[in-house]
Amino acid sequence: MLSFASEIKRQLASRTSSATRRTNRHELVGLMDAAGEWDGSGVTFTTRNAAVARSVVRLLRSEFGLHSRLSPAGTDRFGRARYAVHAEGNGAIQAKEELRAARSGLRGAAEGTAYLRGAFQGAGSVSRPGRGYHLEIFHRDEAFIRRVATLSRAPLGITCRRERWVAYARSADSVTTFLSQLGLHDAVLEYEARAVLGEAKANANRLTNFDAANAGRTAVAAARQQEVLETLNPDNLPPALREMLELRLEHSDASLADLARLGNLSKSAVNHRLRRLIELSGKLTSR
Repeated sequence: MLSFASEIKRQLASRTSSATRRTNRHELVGLMDAAGEWDGSGVTFTTRNAAVARSVVRLLRSEFGLHSRLSPAGTDRFGRARYAVHAEGNGAIQAKEELRAARSGLRGAAEGTAYLRGAFQGAGSVSRPGRGYHLEIFHRDEAFIRRVATLSRAPLGITCRRERWVAYARSADSVTTFLSQLGLHDAVLEYEARAVLGEAKANANRLTNFDAANAGRTAVAAARQQEVLETLNPDNLPPALREMLELRLEHSDASLADLARLGNLSKSAVNHRLRRLIELSGKLTSR
C-alpha cells in the first residue's frame, strides 16, 4: 500500500504526460535539483517512487530528446525499493546547461509552482490526513531549500537537521495552502474533512468530560450533604424540614428537580429547606 506522500507524488507525476504543458521544463529543473546527480558523463536521478521515475524519463525525452535508462537501484535502509534514471552523452551535458538557464529564469507564478512540483516529488514528504499537519522538503543544499521557501505561497520554516536543510510547514493552513498551490485539491479536501471530523470528536470529548466532571462534583456534594444531614435529629425539626430531611436521606443521589417532584414542591422550596437543614446542622456541630 502506498503511503500518502507516495500517492501525492504519483498524482503529480501523472500530470507530466500532458503534451500541451508549457512548464514541464521548470518541473524537471525542480526534480533534478531535488534528486539528480550530475557528473562529467551525464545525470542520474534516484527516487523511491516508480511513477516519479517514469515521469523523469518522459520529461527528458520530451524536453531534450534524451533516451534515458530506468533501472532498479537497490533498496534504502528500510528495505524500500529505489529506482534510478540515467542519461549520458553530449545531449545530457547540454540539458544540464539549459536546465540551469531555466532555473535562473524562474519568473512567473506558473513557473515557480512547476519548480515546486518537481522539488516535492524529488525531496518532499507530507503526513497522512488525520495524523497532524507536517510537510517537509529536505536537501543537503541550503540554496535549494531557500529557493523552495521563496517560491511557496505558504510560509515555510527553515532549519538544519542532521546535516540536511529542511523547509517545513506544521500548521493546517500552511500545509493545505502548499498542496493547493501544487494543484492537489483532492488532498486539500481530505485534510479539511479530517480536520472537521477531528474538531467534532474533540467537541464531543469535551462535552463528555464536562458532563463527567459535573456528575463527579454532584456526587461529591451529595455525599458531603448526606454526612451533614445525618447529624440532625428529625424529632427536633419542624414538619416541613423533617419531611425534607427524610426525603433527602432516602434519596441521596436525587437531583433538586427529582426531590421537588418526589416532595411535590418547587425547586426553590427544596433548595431553601436544604439550606436551612445544613445551617441547623452547622449550629449543632459548632456547639
